[in-house]
Amino acid sequence: MSFLNQTYKNFDLFLADDGSGDETRDLVTKFKRDYGFPVIHVWHPDEGYRKSKINNTVFRQLDPKKYQMVICVDHDVIVHPQFVEDHFKAHQEVGFTPLMFMGRRVDLSEALTKKINTSNVLQFTSGLQWELVESGLKGETKNVMRSLRLDAPAWVLKLLKRDRVFDLLGSNFSISTQALMDVNGYNEDFKSYWGEDGDLFVRVRNSGVKCTGKIGYAVQWHLYHDRLEETPEHIEMYRALLKNTDYKRCKNGITKS
Repeated sequence: MSFLNQTYKNFDLFLADDGSGDETRDLVTKFKRDYGFPVIHVWHPDEGYRKSKINNTVFRQLDPKKYQMVICVDHDVIVHPQFVEDHFKAHQEVGFTPLMFMGRRVDLSEALTKKINTSNVLQFTSGLQWELVESGLKGETKNVMRSLRLDAPAWVLKLLKRDRVFDLLGSNFSISTQALMDVNGYNEDFKSYWGEDGDLFVRVRNSGVKCTGKIGYAVQWHLYHDRLEETPEHIEMYRALLKNTDYKRCKNGITKS
């Protein structure tokens, strides 16, 4: 719903569906019918956690001449009305040269998440609500102050320590489409939760693409849910990759080599 409320509207919405059932398909059909919004629904059957594979299936459909950049989000977030605009401006400022721009998010509490429905889903996008602040003061909602969008001069962001983001959050980043193709998208060797986003970040960084970000820019709120557990194998694989500065392109990605 929050993508209907964007200030920048010249974008297509690709839905990478990792094996949802008929209920999701019906919901997408209703959404397109009711709002006339351009949604391209890309689906594959449920064979476990396969984020890397379904994302690459979407990426294969992207022509870099038509889509200069890709913004990646997860299904369990609400985005600020200027979310798409902020990502677009980050790339526009560098003349759409190779860039990865990374945002952050507010992690909503279980109690606040349970209160959200289709009629009030945009409540947090209109300002810093007291209910959100109260939840933060109780230690339930994390990083509440990230709700405040701050489009300020570089020296102000540096003073407030909001001028840098050091790692990739899979629910909030954008990347030049050609740069994404050059590193071959997501690594499909990651077949269970955790590590797939970091693997992508390592390859992009090693390729010399500028990786940057801001806190309080491209704002999003993450709905509470039980978290999956990472596997020891993925942790070991990722730690090894961090040390490999020659790792710039995966073999099992958008293309297979």
